[in-house]
Amino acid sequence: MFKNNVADHKLKMETLIKNISTISLELKKLKELSQLLLCDLTLHFNHPVKADDFKETEEINPIFEESRVSDLSLASNSFSI
Repeated sequence: MFKNNVADHKLKMETLIKNISTISLELKKLKELSQLLLCDLTLHFNHPVKADDFKETEEINPIFEESRVSDLSLASNSFSI
């Protein structure tokens, strides 16, 4: 009975460590993305583009593209403690 409890506890701890690693990786991706967006804002406000040029650029490359960071809800749904 005690051995089963230890094995179950070990499995839960391994799952928890795996989920923490996944969350950590996602946070690193979010940090990188926010730093890139901050750089874009800094460049934009330090070197403003004329309104006509900006409209042309916006048509070619939309400013707000959907981020490629995976959904964090997937990691939170996998907790089974």
